[in-house]
Amino acid sequence: MLLPFLKPILWAVIFSLVLYPVHIKLAKRIGNTPSALALTLLVLALVVIPFSLLLTMAIRQSIDLLHLAVSLTQNSSYMDLIRGILENPLLKKILTKEEIDSFIAYLESEEFKGILMSGLRDFLQRGLNLAASMVPAVGSFIFKSFVFLLTLFFILRDGPKFVRFAERFLPMHKEDVEQVFITIYKTVLATVYGSIGVGIAQSTVGFIGYKLAGMDYAVLLAMATFMSSFIPPFGAGFVWFPVAVYTFAVKGLYNGIFMFIYGMFVISTIDNFIRPLIMKMGVSMPYIVLFFSIVGGLLTFGFVGIFLGPIVFTTLFTLALIYEKRILKD
Repeated sequence: MLLPFLKPILWAVIFSLVLYPVHIKLAKRIGNTPSALALTLLVLALVVIPFSLLLTMAIRQSIDLLHLAVSLTQNSSYMDLIRGILENPLLKKILTKEEIDSFIAYLESEEFKGILMSGLRDFLQRGLNLAASMVPAVGSFIFKSFVFLLTLFFILRDGPKFVRFAERFLPMHKEDVEQVFITIYKTVLATVYGSIGVGIAQSTVGFIGYKLAGMDYAVLLAMATFMSSFIPPFGAGFVWFPVAVYTFAVKGLYNGIFMFIYGMFVISTIDNFIRPLIMKMGVSMPYIVLFFSIVGGLLTFGFVGIFLGPIVFTTLFTLALIYEKRILKD
C-alpha cells in the first residue's frame, strides 16, 4: 500500500536527518511546529520548485530540439556541418578527394534524404510519445512532492516521538537501537558530504576540460556542472554532453572528440571514486564495501539508492556487531 510513496518518504527521512540539527536550534527560538514548517517551506523554495522548473525546461527544450532536427533535415543545413567535418586535415589524409566527393553526393541524394526523413519521423514520433508520457509523470511528480513535503514536516515536528516508538517496538536494548539510529544518521551525513564533494570535484575537472577544449565561459560551465551533479539520472552529463556536441560542431573534430572522452572517462567517472573516498571519513567501512554499496544502491533503487545502499550496508554491519556483542559473547 505504501509502495508508491516509498521514494518520497525515503527522501523526506534523508532531508529530515540533515536538517534536524538546524531544526533543534530553530525550535528553541520560534517553537517546534513553526520551525518544522519554516524548514519545510525552505526545502520547497530551494529544492522542489527549482527542480520542477528544471524538469519543465528539460521537457520544453527536448521538444524544441526535435523541431530543430526536423528543420535542419528539411533545409539540408546538416550538410554544412558534415562538410566542415570532412574538411578536417586528418580525414583528408585517410580519404581521397574522389571518396569525399562521392560521400557528399550520396548524402545530398534523394535516396539518402528519404532514409533520413523516415528515420527522423520515427525518432520524432518516439519523442512525441515520450513527451505525452511526461504529462502524467508531471502530475505524479507534483503529488509525490506533496507527500515528500508533508512527511518532512511531520518527521521534523514529531521526530522524537517516532524514535521513542521505535525504541519500544524493536526487540532490542535501548542503547542498541540508539546505536543503529546514530549509524544511519552518520551514513546520511557522510553521503551528503560525499555528494557535495563529488560536485566540487566534477566542477573542478570540468573547468579544466572546458578550458582545454577552448570553451568560453568555462567558470560558468563549471558552476553549472556543480549544480547538475545533484540531478539524476545523468548528473554532470547534463552539462558536459551538450558542451561536447557544441565543441564537435563549432570548435573542430579534435576538440569534440577530446570533450566526449574527457566527459565520459574523467568528469562522470570521478563520481565513483570520490564519493566513497569522502564517505569513508564519516563511516567506518572499507572503501570497496562503500563503493559497491553506492553502485548497487544506484542500480537497484535509482538515485535515492546513493543514500539507501550505504544505509543498508552500514545498518546490517552495525546489527552484526550488536549480535556479536549480545549473543555470541554470551
